Amino acid sequence: MKAFHFICLLFISILAFACKSSIGGAQLGPKPSALGKMNEIVVIADEELWEGAIGDTFKFYFGSAYPIMPTPEPIFDLRHFTPRQLKEQGLRKELRTYVFLADLNDTDSPTTSMVATDLGQNRYEKSLNDQTFNTSVGKDKWAKGQMLFYLFANGEKKLAEVIGGSFSAIATKVNKHDEKKLSQSAYIDAPHMGHSKLMVDKYGVDIKIPMSFQKAIGDEDLTWFRKDDGEYILNLVFDKKKYSNEKQLSADAIKKWVNGFGEAFVTSDQEGSVLVVNDEDLPVFDYTKEIKGAFTTEIRGTWEMTKDFYAGPFFGYSILNEKDNEVIYAMAFIAAPGKAKRDRMQQLEYMIHSLEWTD
Repeated sequence: MKAFHFICLLFISILAFACKSSIGGAQLGPKPSALGKMNEIVVIADEELWEGAIGDTFKFYFGSAYPIMPTPEPIFDLRHFTPRQLKEQGLRKELRTYVFLADLNDTDSPTTSMVATDLGQNRYEKSLNDQTFNTSVGKDKWAKGQMLFYLFANGEKKLAEVIGGSFSAIATKVNKHDEKKLSQSAYIDAPHMGHSKLMVDKYGVDIKIPMSFQKAIGDEDLTWFRKDDGEYILNLVFDKKKYSNEKQLSADAIKKWVNGFGEAFVTSDQEGSVLVVNDEDLPVFDYTKEIKGAFTTEIRGTWEMTKDFYAGPFFGYSILNEKDNEVIYAMAFIAAPGKAKRDRMQQLEYMIHSLEWTD
């Protein structure tokens, strides 16, 4: 999967979505703060619509597999309520993120009626006559900190197209909306000042490592931070090499570095078992991006132990430090058999992406 093509499509989708009209808060007076967890989307749609092709289309995009896990986990956790179910329990109106799905051709639909009310008369009439006006965004309708997306069209075929065309933009906005909650979950423990000083002195980066992470290994160039809470073992690894050519930034170079780290430092009770990248049973995706202005290659995939039935997700980076003429390799991986890992992988990713270059 090549990042340039994906990023271009994502940018176009976000730009198109951002140009649509938005809906402000829908009620006056004090409101409670929104409840719920990150990566959760509440879908408001009629039962028939949700149980049919439209629901299947929405699940195909928003419930698709998060890249990449040994056991599939969805990008978003989906909950569904009809308008009637929404009214039956007040707390259902105090969640964080909603998507409304409405077929405007169904004039008897309770969801269509809700969408029409929230759009207002002028925009509702526009939605009936303008085939390009199919999305809108609202916030704080029932509680502070809410984000609401409205997807509507004349007929289910068009509505399915709107869902597919809006996925990238909505996913990006939901992730941004969840960023504060992600930061809070990543740094539920205060940063370790000693770890921070080590990262500045050794790698020239200011990065916050929580106090719950212990330094497992540290040599002249490599540092391994590890957190074991009894259920999850979270790992952050950093290394540096003198930069000599562009091949050091490639996906193959990162895989080679991960395998070298695993062979040298990660073993199990089974003699001769070491950690390696598993690029045979599952794909390894690679992207190019920038982290704080530095050219970066990222790979995502699964690791496994060579002689054990033991595996998990990982991502690795090669980050070009032009100032010091170095390549920083960074890796995050999790060991937690039978546990959901998506949210914790996002926490580790957030930590690495938060790094700042120092002088």
